[in-house]
Amino acid sequence: MFWGFCEALDLVQEHRKTLPADAPLPETLNILLFGSGDPRHILSTASQLYRHPQLRVNVYLAEGCIELLARHMVLLAIAFENSQLLSVKGKTHLFMDLFGNNLIRPFSSAYLSSKATELTNIITDAEYGQRQAPMFNYDALRYKERDQLEAVFRFWTNSPDHVFNIARYWEDRMRSQLGVRYDHRHGAFDWDLQMRLRENGARQVCPQEYRHWRETGVAFTFPEYEQSDPNKTFVVGLLRNGRTFVHRGSVGDNMTGPFGSFGQKCPEERLTRSKHGVNDFRSADVTERNVLQIMYEIREQKPYCFDPKDIHQFGAHQLDAGKNLNKHTARAESIGSIRYDRPLEGCENLRIHFLSVEDVLRVHELDRFRNKFDVVFVAGNYLNLVKEGFGRIWKEGSLVCFETRQLTVFSKDEIKAHSETIKAYAKKESLEAVTNFSINKEHSVLFYKHALTGNK
Repeated sequence: MFWGFCEALDLVQEHRKTLPADAPLPETLNILLFGSGDPRHILSTASQLYRHPQLRVNVYLAEGCIELLARHMVLLAIAFENSQLLSVKGKTHLFMDLFGNNLIRPFSSAYLSSKATELTNIITDAEYGQRQAPMFNYDALRYKERDQLEAVFRFWTNSPDHVFNIARYWEDRMRSQLGVRYDHRHGAFDWDLQMRLRENGARQVCPQEYRHWRETGVAFTFPEYEQSDPNKTFVVGLLRNGRTFVHRGSVGDNMTGPFGSFGQKCPEERLTRSKHGVNDFRSADVTERNVLQIMYEIREQKPYCFDPKDIHQFGAHQLDAGKNLNKHTARAESIGSIRYDRPLEGCENLRIHFLSVEDVLRVHELDRFRNKFDVVFVAGNYLNLVKEGFGRIWKEGSLVCFETRQLTVFSKDEIKAHSETIKAYAKKESLEAVTNFSINKEHSVLFYKHALTGNK
């Protein structure tokens, strides 16, 4: 729920691959992310836009949960944060903390609290929002949804009344999920990793980091940091009750993990090497390398040159981090003690449109989206929300991407059945396969092209 199950894609480049070699990109590219779960595709695309200065990209985000939209906003804000406030390395570790860890550093908690106040001002004051975050567009959100976003951001601020004991929720879910196997949970974790996740293709995930994540909910650990505060961006079902809040606790994925988005592949082959099944680098280390490149290229607008000194290497090391040191309390320092309220820096040719939660079920019915999108990405768990007539929203010749269940703990039969459902839908809609199925390869995304009328 809080992250996707395929690698981050540069969707401009993926679209470019479907065009003839001598065909130019259009002046404007409209992209729909239908339930992507996190902003990985936006960040990967944004980091490469300096290569296309004449191209204008509009990204439309459709999510079925208002808390997910709020999470998108803060994760994107980190990437576009003023460079005088955060370094590239600081952005990298802050993003990883909020993206994949139940428990976060006190610094990350302070940033979240401060940024929540800033985001509240952005969504409640149109003029201020345009000045502070010009790449964000909230016009499609209803007033009640803006009120809900304001409540989420208020809960994120540090206060004795804003308690979110995610460590307890995580343990309760694990006990309920495993039942009598809970006392032997490490064996269950190892089986899920070796017989499912790594067997399905996520081979960069190391046993010690996966086991630690299943135990604590902390995916990305480094020896110089101590994660101790609850990550409030994982809250869902939030209701305001005076000064306090009621929420559903911890939901979302607790079996696959956030390792697939940035932690499986990278240009440096040596980072993905292993010996006797032991990786030289963890998925967390590869994630650090890839996120660092994204943050660098967004800020510097030029290619990143890899330096091994920029990242950690803890392939076989067990890092004992991620203990909830303040389980029964909540941070309450003044949110005015540190402020992140400078205008966001970013790509002038990128605009991110946050759609209403209600649009998820009726996006294909809205006239403003008819023949609108050059690229459509459909998340794996949103496939059942693709309704009759969904094809009305894409242009002729557009790229349609379907996330599979390949990099998950689903069984091979379940993965195959899901992929067959995608193929059946693509055939029904007369989509041409871009993915080469004749190659015996695991696919985390299936690419199709909507045929031009003249080619049908």
